[in-house]
Amino acid sequence: MKESVSYTYLLNIIIMFIVLTFMVLMGTLSYTKAYRVNSRIIDVIERCEGFNECSKEKISNVITTLGYQQYNIKNCPTKDKKDGTIYQGICVYEINPDGDNKHYSYGVMTFMYMDIPIIGDLLRIPVYSRTDRIYNFDGSTSSGETTPTIPVVPNRS
Repeated sequence: MKESVSYTYLLNIIIMFIVLTFMVLMGTLSYTKAYRVNSRIIDVIERCEGFNECSKEKISNVITTLGYQQYNIKNCPTKDKKDGTIYQGICVYEINPDGDNKHYSYGVMTFMYMDIPIIGDLLRIPVYSRTDRIYNFDGSTSSGETTPTIPVVPNRS
């Protein structure tokens, strides 16, 4: 009788170890996929020099190519006191750190998605990253508004 009770405890410990191992493995794979999508979206925004029609088309291709499961979100969480734009289950934030129109950057937030029946919809872990500075050479902001420029007067010496 004593041996059967100790076997039950040992079996419970083994089952808990296996469950915890699979949970860690599932979390790692989900984080890797979310980070990979996030990194590729950042790369697309930097190549297209902003979040515009060019980048939206390429972001759609990235999402479908990598198999990112789009999380159905209603609104983006506030990040750096900015509200984000929802596009195909990701949040894109326009950041102007210095307040000038010489450069700007973007932040992208994707979400880890775990397909667990009960807690899968409740568990939403964000993965956030930022682009490098994108410089304005034409005097317009990323949203397309033009800013007044100072005319260049040639030196007459």
